[in-house]
Formats: sequence, C-alpha cells, structure tokens
Amino acid sequence: MAKKLLIPYQVFTQWATFLWLALPTKLRPTLLELLMGNVLSGSGHITDAILATRARKSWTTYFKALQSNGFSWLSLCRRWLELVLCYFPRPTLTLVIDDVLTPRTSKKAPAVAVYHDHARRANRPPFILGQLRVALALVLTYGGRTAAFPWLWRLIRARGNRSKLQAAQVLMTLARQWVPECLGIRLLLDAWYMKKTLVLRLIQQAVTVIGQVRRDSVLYLLPDQPPAPRRGAPRNYGEKLTFAKLSALLPLQSAPIKAYGKTRLFEFYTAQAKVRFLKGHIARVVWCRFQKERGTWTQWALLLATDPTLTAENVIKLYSRRWWVEPMFNEIKHSFGLSNVWQQSRQTLARWTTLISLSYSLPRLLALWLDDKKGAQLFPIPWRRQRAVTAGWIVKAVQQYFRLVNIRACWDRKHQKFGLPKGELAAFSTKAA
Repeated sequence: MAKKLLIPYQVFTQWATFLWLALPTKLRPTLLELLMGNVLSGSGHITDAILATRARKSWTTYFKALQSNGFSWLSLCRRWLELVLCYFPRPTLTLVIDDVLTPRTSKKAPAVAVYHDHARRANRPPFILGQLRVALALVLTYGGRTAAFPWLWRLIRARGNRSKLQAAQVLMTLARQWVPECLGIRLLLDAWYMKKTLVLRLIQQAVTVIGQVRRDSVLYLLPDQPPAPRRGAPRNYGEKLTFAKLSALLPLQSAPIKAYGKTRLFEFYTAQAKVRFLKGHIARVVWCRFQKERGTWTQWALLLATDPTLTAENVIKLYSRRWWVEPMFNEIKHSFGLSNVWQQSRQTLARWTTLISLSYSLPRLLALWLDDKKGAQLFPIPWRRQRAVTAGWIVKAVQQYFRLVNIRACWDRKHQKFGLPKGELAAFSTKAA
C-alpha cells in the first residue's frame, strides 16, 4: 500500500523540481515554501502561506524573494508549458482566452478601477471596483476527462487605452513564440473576443480560431463560378446567408455529442461561408442548439471556425471545451485564494499570481494524470467514491502528507531537486501505510 501511494508523491516532486529549475538558485527553497504554503493554506495570503509551512526564515526573506528582479514569472510559465507537453504530448494545443474580475475594496491596489460585472449577481451592483485580468488557459483532455489550467495572466491597466483585445494579442504573441512550430494551436473564444483586430491576426499566424459570434453577423455563400469566362472582376461573395435561408437550403441534422460535461442531443445547420467582418475569409459556420434535461431546447447559437475543413460535430465538441475555464476561475478564486491576492506593485502581483496558479495547476494536473481509482486511493473519501477526483481532493492528500514537513529542508541544494529527507520520508511512509 505504501509503495502505491509513493508513486503520485514522486510524480508531484518531479514536476515541482522540473519547474523550479527555471528559477534563480538562491530563491528556489524560499519560493518552494511559498508554493507549498499556498497549497496547504489555500487562502491566497502570503502570511498564511508562510505560517502553513512552519517557515524557518524571517518575513524579509520571503518579501525580497517576491520583490527580486531576478525572479522571472514568464520563465516559470514557459517551463510550465514544457512540463505539460512532456507528460501530455499532443499534435494540437487547445487554448482559451477569457477574462475574470476580482472585487477590491481599496483604491490603492494595482490597476484597480470600476468595471461592469457580467455575472449579474442579485446581491451585487452592476458596476464594481476591482481588478480585471485576461487569462490564457490550457485545456487538456486525458483519459476521457477534460480540465483547464491557467497559463498566462495579463492585468488590465486602470489608465490608458489598453483593452482586453490588446491584452489577448500580447498573450497570443507569447504563446506563438513558446509553442514549438511542429504543434498546431487551436484557440477558443467567446463572442466578445471574436473581433476582426484579433481574429485576422491569428489567422495570419496559422492559429485555428473557434468561437461564438453574433447571430446577426454578415455571412455570404461562396460565389458561383460562371460556366464561361466573362468580362469584369469575378464576384467575391455569393448570396447573403441568413438563418432562414440556411434552414431552407440545408437539411436539419441532429447528433448526440459529448459537450458541457455530458452527452447531449444537438440540432444544427452547417455550411462553408465567407465572413464579412473577417474580410471574406472562408470559414465553417454552424447554427446549433441542444436539448436541455427538461426536454426544452436552447436558443440557436452561431459558431464559427476559421478552418473550413472541420466538421460541424467537431466544431461543437471543441467549442464546448471553453466551458471548462469557468469552474477553473471559480476554484482558483475561492479555493486557492486568487480573490485575496494583494500586492503593492504589478510585478510582485504577477509573480505571486503565478505561484497561486501553480498551486492550483499542479494538484489539478496530478488529478488528471491519475484516474479516479488511483486518485481516490491517495486520499480516500467514503462518501465520494463515485465522484471524479478533483484538484481539491488532491490538495487534501498533499495537506495530509506535507502539513508537518519542513518544506525548506525538502529542497536538496546539492542535487537541486525536491524530495523528502530520510527522516521525513520514513514518517511519510508511515502515514501512507
């Protein structure tokens, strides 16, 4: 039993070692304490992270580690991508861009401003004071399970003309530079980000974009080729394509598709069309709706894929993976402390946000790498036997084995790796048994 439980522990330490080699040598044990401290506490406060690991150093040591200019959070994000591609190889990388708003009560926080809250909660005004971040997330499917992981964050400045579209362009520029050329990139966007300034640039970078667009978007059928050459320029567009014309020309198709967490019955119309706001780019358009559990149908939605060779079923299935960023935002804000993150400068805030993202991503990745049976053995919960193993479940297992461990002593300075000392390893084996 002990040997079986040591396997996930070894994988977790190997992943942390691989990531930490991207950091300065002197800062590695200190930042490891902060990472594991947030995994153990989950509050998002640096003070709680220090107390959770029974820190041996003073507060100044941790403050200077986050304030140090030698700590590049971008290098850590790039290392995270290499880790994912090493353990989860795939020909195409699926990315999602979305934004998240964290409320604030103080105007002294970096980049704080008044934003419109699209959540429309009953106990909250439509405009709130907060920090707005644009996130670039990785979506992985492994063993029949799908999960989203935060990769890069961009904090929107409170002053100036910087917009969320420009932030999305910056994030995709980094992604295009870091992703190997042999891998394809598939980007999933909601209706707000499906704008010409962003999508056209991504098409030029050979990125496949799949997103929902406005139902009144101007679409045209492909122009008919004349039987014989004639004078004048050839037509760029065919007849204007509307939902009424599409439903009259094409048959209604239906298929059960696994989307949004379960298999649902979809009805759809599909065709290749030229998109006006993309300057006539040929795309696959899909009008679709699915049946709810009560038997009623949702409203018709218009999906667009810049790759016209994709089938309608693939477009619906791929776009549904964008939904996984919503539970990711909920968990990282409320269970891993992103809503409580507070720093006085943008760079320090970006570094601490990256560590919080890794404190969520490492257990979530381990939960995806393990199947439900092996994950449940790591920390058995009797009343959740038939449930999927989540990141919070794995965090409970990590808390069980690392709460009373000296984290700083776990970093081997000679070999530069993360592992339990002999005395702690014996205690860990006793716990696992």
